[in-house]
Amino acid sequence: MNIKLVAICVLTTFCVGYVTGEYCYNDVVGACSPVGGEVTNCNSKYGAFKGEEILSSFQYYSKSHILRSFQYLLMSSHFGNYEKNRGGFEKLYRKLSDDTWQQAIDIVKFISKRGGHMDFRLANEEKNDKIIDYEMYELGSMAKALDIQKRLASEAFHIHSEVTRVKEHDPEVASYIENNFVHKHSSLVRDLAGHTNDLKHLIANQPDPSLSLYLFDEYLQKTI
Repeated sequence: MNIKLVAICVLTTFCVGYVTGEYCYNDVVGACSPVGGEVTNCNSKYGAFKGEEILSSFQYYSKSHILRSFQYLLMSSHFGNYEKNRGGFEKLYRKLSDDTWQQAIDIVKFISKRGGHMDFRLANEEKNDKIIDYEMYELGSMAKALDIQKRLASEAFHIHSEVTRVKEHDPEVASYIENNFVHKHSSLVRDLAGHTNDLKHLIANQPDPSLSLYLFDEYLQKTI
């Protein structure tokens, strides 16, 4: 058998193996055949998104951002009414609400980019959020905002750990979580923790903390 014939045999074997695999090309060949077929593999799913586990985690994470956005919005509305009239707190929580909402949209776009779809029918596991009283005092609201942001950061860590553990290691998904969430959450948690402690020290052991709260609110208005 000459070299040319050997090459043809090897190429034929490779092509047959390729066509019979789970590939878009195989679907197209089947769809164009006389018996027809589906092109289920002609999508942008690859790497970690080939499994449902990572896709579900991203879907839950997007829903979590939507929930947190409305929580921040309720907090902002509380401090923006005529009774509270805390423009700085209102501005802070409104910005957090807008940013969290935009991140939810960005996650949905990323899911679509990687061949997935967004399922808004997934059940919410946050049962305790239904009993939260959003008519809080200034220090309590700051502590609540810090807790919310830490929860979002922990959820990002969880997704990142899932991505790095799966058999289909996906650097692009890991990089997306790191660059768009992990680093930003770190800065936000640091800022909110600083605000919480500063405010606590300002009003501690004061019979009437009104002036301290007013000055801190003015500070928020100028810096945010």
